[in-house]
Parts: sequence; structure tokens; C-alpha cells
Amino acid sequence: MPILFKKSINDTVSYLVWEISESEDELLSHLNLNDEEWSDFDRIKVGIRRLEWLGARTALKHLVKEIGQFYIFKDGFGKPHLRDSNIGISISHTKGFGAAAINLNGPIGIDIEHPRQQILKIAHKFLHDSEKSWAGKSVEHLTKIWAAKEALYKLHGRTQLTFAEQLIISNVNLDKPAGSIIESNISRTYKLAYNSVLGLELCCSY
Repeated sequence: MPILFKKSINDTVSYLVWEISESEDELLSHLNLNDEEWSDFDRIKVGIRRLEWLGARTALKHLVKEIGQFYIFKDGFGKPHLRDSNIGISISHTKGFGAAAINLNGPIGIDIEHPRQQILKIAHKFLHDSEKSWAGKSVEHLTKIWAAKEALYKLHGRTQLTFAEQLIISNVNLDKPAGSIIESNISRTYKLAYNSVLGLELCCSY
């Protein structure tokens, strides 16, 4: 059972990373997908992406064991939810890994990334002025900021947001990192939790 990492941030928020070593059939044998989920899965044509999709749902399964069988549906904005449950969920995947996070009392967002040099070319598209001095030209720092903004974006899940202007990360290198979502001139701040494992950068917003 390749659970790479599992962490409870507090009594209501936890996340899990699954290292994918199985085949499609092996992962599917543990996931009883409904018609909506099968339709979503069948739209993915690239084999590695199909494995990542399954890996993320396998990670989620191990976080919501008390529910037993669960089904995911997407709302009108494409945000995933558990059917017949108020538990907040978020999923993410990257090459070789799937990740999931749950919040028993509210929204949640998670993102997992492989740091890549290409991020240097797009940094100007997502960095806020207040983030530039810390980010510099560091691939690691830029990936941490990007992962946090992706996690916030998933937590929000309602409308399109401009990463450089409406998602602002602070205190990344301190004990209490935070992320703000600015919408209609109203700023809401959320906690961030980071983890670096096997060269991956993970961020959870809640």
C-alpha cells in the first residue's frame, strides 16, 4: 500500500500522498466509480494522466474510510465534492503521485508539484509584487508560491481569479504562512501548510 505520506494538520484537516506503483486495472479494482466518474475518467486519453487521476482518488479513499463507498461530483464551476457528505475535499496529481485533502468543517485546497525550470519563464504571470523579493529566481521558492496559489484557487472554486492580483501569499518562509483571496475588493485570508517530500512541493490551504 504505497501511502507516501499522511498528515493531520489539526482535528479537522488532513492530507495524504499516494505514490503510484499500480496499473490502471489494479487501481480501478479498489474504486467503484459511478457513471459520472467513469465519464470523467474516459475523457482522459493519455495513460500517465489516467494513472494520476486514479492515484488522486485512491489517496482520497484512504482519507475518508469512515464513509465507506463514496462518489465525487463536480459543481457548475468544476469543483469536486463528495456526494451526500459535507466534508470538504480537494485532489491533485503530478507525475507518479496523487494527493488528496479533506476538511471536516469547511473548504480545502491542495496542490502537489514537481519543481521545474520552466516556472522561471511564467513567474511574471502569477507573482504579486509583494512576493517577488522572496521568490527571486529560485525554482523552489517559485514552486512554493505557485502550489499555494493553486491550492487557494481550488479552495475558492467558484469563479476565475487572476493569480498575480487576486491570490497573494505571505510569510512563506515563516511559521505561519498564509494566502489571501481578493474578490470584489474583499480580502479573505486562509492558512497554508507546506510539505516537501521526495523532491515534491505540496501545499494545502484551509
